[in-house]
Amino acid sequence: MQELAALIPTTVTDDNTVPAATATVLQSSQSSIILAQYWEAHAQNTDMVGWIKIDGTRVNYPVMYTADDFYMSHGFDKKKSVSGVPFVDKRCAVDPFGINSIIYGHNMKNGTMFADLLKYADQEYYRKHPIVQFDTLYEQQSFEIIAVFKSQTYRKSDNVFKHYNFLNADDAAAFDEYIANITALSLYDTGVTASYGDKLLTLVTCSYHTKNGQFVVVAKKLNDAYNLNSGTQLWALFSAKNLIKTAFALVQNGAS
Repeated sequence: MQELAALIPTTVTDDNTVPAATATVLQSSQSSIILAQYWEAHAQNTDMVGWIKIDGTRVNYPVMYTADDFYMSHGFDKKKSVSGVPFVDKRCAVDPFGINSIIYGHNMKNGTMFADLLKYADQEYYRKHPIVQFDTLYEQQSFEIIAVFKSQTYRKSDNVFKHYNFLNADDAAAFDEYIANITALSLYDTGVTASYGDKLLTLVTCSYHTKNGQFVVVAKKLNDAYNLNSGTQLWALFSAKNLIKTAFALVQNGAS
């Protein structure tokens, strides 16, 4: 748990930082209609802002948002939990979501939460799992992976590229600079890039290659929820009952 805490920036005021969004309580300004499969889960915990799933992996969890890092150490039922629940960086906008949504999750020794992300170090694993499904409460979404890289949480005084401080972009130049930086860091060439106007999703978990190490997966939003190669739908809807069952299974403790 302490490892993940060290990865999360506490301020975004240095010269390398794009201005951050102000954390606010989620309100339903995007739409008054929550997707039916999330009604019951959201009713159980209104801090839920979405659901993340990667086919063929163990990543299949609700995503939470608060103005602090509460779900780093608490389960979906708000009780103390070693595994926590994946949660959006408190600096990110969620209503609506901004240009880059950063989601943190523990790297659990039992393989749960975001532990499977580290398997993306193998390019063959990426080829088998190139798509991340991240639904908001109001919209089904699929994201195609752009880059996979190792990083760390730097000191404020370190004059280096800090991927976690990119939350928004005022113009194409700032966006393109960010894409160029993560492409340069990527462990391999995915052949996928992004253009100004694309929405991004960044998944972050602990990595032990260095102090305060991070393993990072960045993806761009696709225009629809279908695989561009086969045209087959990626997201099979879960019943509310199954969502609740999965959500409450998160309270089981593990070892990070």
